[in-house]
Amino acid sequence: MNYIYDILLNFTDSDRLIEFYEWCEDDCFEHIKRIPLYRISSKQMQEICENKIIIEKDFLNEIKGQTISYKNKKDIKYGFLISDLNKALALEFNSKGVIISKSGLLLDEEEDIIEDSFNLEERSLKYKIIEPYKIDYYLTRDENFKRNYLLKEFDYIDKCSDYDKLTYLYEEVFSKDNLSYKEKLSRLTNDIKNNYNNKHNELYEIVRLTYIQK
Repeated sequence: MNYIYDILLNFTDSDRLIEFYEWCEDDCFEHIKRIPLYRISSKQMQEICENKIIIEKDFLNEIKGQTISYKNKKDIKYGFLISDLNKALALEFNSKGVIISKSGLLLDEEEDIIEDSFNLEERSLKYKIIEPYKIDYYLTRDENFKRNYLLKEFDYIDKCSDYDKLTYLYEEVFSKDNLSYKEKLSRLTNDIKNNYNNKHNELYEIVRLTYIQK
């Protein structure tokens, strides 16, 4: 088995791969002492990045306990690195073989892992695709958080039937019109879902300030 030693990982999300330039100070970083490395095809790399998968039991047993953390802040029972000679990432699975988190790597460490991967034979991983991830890749991590925050806010406004607040926020994005409450709510939420942009970032700040001022 081939290993990579002494790297920093940031297992933050099972669906979205958080690249190093989007890491936050309060993320739960893991200083890894040792982790297995496998070279795979670009096709498999794409499938793993874009889909939720369940990996075969035999491979799960092969990697069990092979990842060691310096401080053991997190029990990474089933973890390994993959590289297709273009990129590298770390994966963590549960005991059923389903991915529970991913981690990007620091740029210099990723480059070293890719270089090491040239010396490995390509491995074909055995897995089943469960379903595609429902991710808007064009959004940054911060934008994705703000969009979800706004959608939850408008869901709350709808439950409370807060017409005045909805109208105020609606007119921050669109011009004043005679649409009904439900039509305004529908137009605003659809715009946030399908066309997130800077005006929605500004709307997020307005909503956030309304709670700070209370």
